[in-house]
Amino acid sequence: MIDHSDKNLDYALRAIQHPQLRETDEFLQWINISGNKELFLELMACKEAVIRENLERKRRVRSRMYIGAAAFTAAAVLVLVFLIPSLFPTTSRQMEQPIRLFDAITDGEHVMLQTDGHSEQLLEDSVMNLKEVGALTSDTICCQTLTTPRGKSFLLVLSDGTKVWINAESSLRYPVAFNGKERRVELKGEACFEVAKNEKCPFIVSTDGMETTVLGTKFNIRSYKTEDRHVTLVQGKVEVTNMTSHQSVILQPGQDLTYTENGEENISRVNIATYTAWTEGMFYFEDASLKDIMSSLGRWYNVNIDFEQAELYHIRLNFWANRDARLEEALELLNKLEKVRVDYQDETITIKHI
Repeated sequence: MIDHSDKNLDYALRAIQHPQLRETDEFLQWINISGNKELFLELMACKEAVIRENLERKRRVRSRMYIGAAAFTAAAVLVLVFLIPSLFPTTSRQMEQPIRLFDAITDGEHVMLQTDGHSEQLLEDSVMNLKEVGALTSDTICCQTLTTPRGKSFLLVLSDGTKVWINAESSLRYPVAFNGKERRVELKGEACFEVAKNEKCPFIVSTDGMETTVLGTKFNIRSYKTEDRHVTLVQGKVEVTNMTSHQSVILQPGQDLTYTENGEENISRVNIATYTAWTEGMFYFEDASLKDIMSSLGRWYNVNIDFEQAELYHIRLNFWANRDARLEEALELLNKLEKVRVDYQDETITIKHI
């Protein structure tokens, strides 16, 4: 357990009990102070553990209460089976085929670095600082592409000191040294940026269909092909440009910009921790759709995800798990929420009605 002052502990507990507090500027300033994010996430984990334990206790109580009724019902059904067979049709309805949400892949398991004009290089570490790799000059113009597989993330420190946390199944293309009037990188997938401040040289992130321009700030971008695209601002200010409509919006801290798959645009206040907890090694969802949760699990653990019916996509959950834990542990936590039944067999997770 991390040691914290009583004042911070009291504030964190109030933020957990009153979600509206997490949408204030006061909370955003508080959680960005060293140690406070760890305290808040730790207490959220304790809350989820208590909820799961209460659910398990209630389930055991219900089982004891209904055991007598279940026995009586079973006896009645047996009577009907023998006395009124016409009530039970002999033809059974064909089982519906599950709906595949996410496919496992057989690509590599290592972080790869591709330098222009050179062959790919396998990276064994999970962190790389370009300033420490070798001497860089303003004449250095070559670019590199760093690619993460499913199940791994990576921390890259660019030549200007900008930190980039790159999530699983993502790639970032960047110049080995920045020169000129802008600092431009290209992202596929998801990354969290903590940009080194330089008012004379804006930092630009190009993704599929949008550009995010900053001077010095921290933000998260999610841009996977099969999902809604998100730009979530932690601190500072960013300008996001839709490259189709060429319209721009400016985000404030605590805001999330979403471009849906059908082209809709939406800005909302969000709990920043749910968008950046992955950089701390956690899955953390608040009132999230089961579809989004399972997509994240599928990408991290590289497994197939099937749903019994599409309507199950829209069930909303609060869910918390450690990304370093085994898949079976995460699925056990999902089952304890008693919203759906989660089965795992032959590298495939199947979501079913209870």
